[in-house]
Amino acid sequence: MVCFILLGILLRIVVPSRIPKREKFNSDRSNKETSMTYQIAQDNGQTGHSEAVHAEINLGLKKGYEGFAQEKGEVLGFLTDLYLDAAQNSRPFVPFVVTDSVITYAYFSNKQWGGDDKWHAAHEPALVLASDKSPLYAADVSDDEWKELVESYAHKLGEKFQQFRVYVTYSRTEVKIFQRQS
Repeated sequence: MVCFILLGILLRIVVPSRIPKREKFNSDRSNKETSMTYQIAQDNGQTGHSEAVHAEINLGLKKGYEGFAQEKGEVLGFLTDLYLDAAQNSRPFVPFVVTDSVITYAYFSNKQWGGDDKWHAAHEPALVLASDKSPLYAADVSDDEWKELVESYAHKLGEKFQQFRVYVTYSRTEVKIFQRQS
């Protein structure tokens, strides 16, 4: 305990002299040349603010449990091809924010599927595809229809990238879309 107290005292004495002081935020400052005004977006009679559905798809990048890892670029290319096809055929699509992740898990390798009847633990690179139902661009689609569309992406991704399971998670969220005003 005494060591922690001494360490705390030393940190208060030594560390502040090494760390440059942060400039305090001044809300009174205004730079009219670089200042832009943002307001809630409006588009085709829709407002860019609502309670909405948030979806996340967790997609492993290894084929099954034993296969090789696939590249993020392959997934991005596959998604953008789906978007282009949907847009060219006047169908809705779900834009995703795609981030790198790692999935950790354990699985039983069953003999009837060619395994060794043992438990195995593993981890693999993965992607998280996240999207919110847009109050501007998906306003005419019900929450259930939007979820069906998200799930169709999960199915297509799982099939294309040979996944044993693809997880989809939903939650409620508040969405605000701000647009620069001229």
